[in-house]
Amino acid sequence: MSTSINNDQQTANADVDVSNFSRHLNGQNAPIWWGIIGLILIELSVVSAFTVTYLYLYMQHPQWPPNDIAPPPLLIPTWSTILMLLSCVTMYLAGKSVEKNHSKGFVIYTFASVIMALMVLWIRWQQFDNFDMRWDQHVYGSLLWTISGFHFIHIVSAAIGTGAIGLFGMAGFYTKQRQIGVVVDTMYWNFVAFAWLPFYLVLYYFPRL
Repeated sequence: MSTSINNDQQTANADVDVSNFSRHLNGQNAPIWWGIIGLILIELSVVSAFTVTYLYLYMQHPQWPPNDIAPPPLLIPTWSTILMLLSCVTMYLAGKSVEKNHSKGFVIYTFASVIMALMVLWIRWQQFDNFDMRWDQHVYGSLLWTISGFHFIHIVSAAIGTGAIGLFGMAGFYTKQRQIGVVVDTMYWNFVAFAWLPFYLVLYYFPRL
């Protein structure tokens, strides 16, 4: 009996072979990957709620926008949409640079994305000044201001996070083996960019139908 207990203790105390383990998990093996998926799903529900609410009110009103309000100008928002989509391309190239251990290319593409995001924020800020109604004037104004402000804040958060990623890249932190931070940041960046597309359609195209 005592021999069996001693053997069990020796087995429990034996060294565990961790030679195949890695400190740097990537892709679906990393908990943070699933964390960002959860965050995106939560925020996607908010995007969906805003879009469905707008469409419901749009269908309930024979005149939209109400009170003979002119639809928001289309040209400038279109340029900001193009910039957001182009920034997804530079983020993709930044990720490819990390996979090739090209830190210089990673930093250039990352900050190119941040610069485009800052340009979009500047454009959006100009749009806020040009809105013809207050946020509390009627339901259309509330939706226009709320949706625009909601996405504005998301661009701010994405730009700050990606700027920090770029600074870490300048220090040589990210490599092919240590790139999960870049992966999840790119996932969130793409979500923020593509989440604008339904907002762009309902805010700027639907009032013209």
